[in-house]
Amino acid sequence: MVVSTMASRSPTIGESPKHRQRVEILGMQIDRLTYAETEQSLARFIARGGAHQVATVNIDFLSIGSRDPAFRALVNEADLVTADGTPVRWAARYLGSSLPARVTGPDLIDMAVRHSAAHGSSIFFLGAAPGVAAAAADALAVKHGAFHVAGIYAPPMGRLDGPEDVHIRRLLGDARPDVLFVAFGCPKQDFWIRDHRDLGVPVSAGIGGSFDYLSGRIRRAPRWAQRSGLEWAFRLAREPRRLAKRYLVDDVQVLGRIGISRFTRKQEASSQGERP
Repeated sequence: MVVSTMASRSPTIGESPKHRQRVEILGMQIDRLTYAETEQSLARFIARGGAHQVATVNIDFLSIGSRDPAFRALVNEADLVTADGTPVRWAARYLGSSLPARVTGPDLIDMAVRHSAAHGSSIFFLGAAPGVAAAAADALAVKHGAFHVAGIYAPPMGRLDGPEDVHIRRLLGDARPDVLFVAFGCPKQDFWIRDHRDLGVPVSAGIGGSFDYLSGRIRRAPRWAQRSGLEWAFRLAREPRRLAKRYLVDDVQVLGRIGISRFTRKQEASSQGERP
C-alpha cells in the first residue's frame, strides 16, 4: 500500500505514526501534508515543547536511504517528513499516490521566521561557512521583518565530537531556542539532530544548503525551474564537478529503483487480484 491512511480524520503530526497519512517511496515514509498544514504542524511542535525532528526528503535522501538502513529508519522515525523537490512528488504519483506540496528547507525557515515575528519564538542557526547564516538571517529580516534570533554558530569543518560537541551543547543550552536549523549536509545533519534530541529543542530540521541560498551566496534556480523539476539541472550547470556523480549516477540509480518498485507493486496487486 502506498499511502498509510490508518485514521479517517486529518493527521495530527507528532502523535503516533498510525495517525499520519504518509506515502512510501523506496521504504521511506513522507507525510501527505499541504504547505499550510506543514506550517501548522511546526506551530504545534513549538507550542507543545519537547523535541521534534523534521526531515526534508529529496532524491538524494532516497538515494542514501536505499543504501543505508540506519538513515532510512531515521527518516521514518522523524516527527515530520516533507517532500523537498518536484521529482519526489513525481515519484509518488508514478507509484500511484500523491504528495500535496513541495516543502523545502528555505520554506521551513520562512515558516519559522513568520512564527517568530508573530509570536516571539526563537530560532538558532547552526552550520554553513562563517558569516553565511548571519547573512541569511539579515536577508530574512528584510523579507519578514524583525524576528528573534537565539544564536548563530558556524562550527569548524570536520568532526563535531569532543570539545566541539560540548561547546555546541552549551550554546544551545544557554540559548534554549524554539527552532534549530542545522546546515551540516545530509546525512550528517540529520544524524546529529537525532543524537541531540536530549537538548529538548521543540523543532530541529536539517536544511542543507538553505543558508547559502537565503544569504545570496549561491544563486537559486529560477522559480520556473523549481516548479518544473529542473532545479537539479540548474545546479549541475553551476557546479558540475561537485554534483555530477550525485545527479548523473546516484540519482539515476534511484529512478531505476523507483521503476522496479512500481513493477513489483503491480505484480503484487495482480497476484492478489487487486487493481494496481
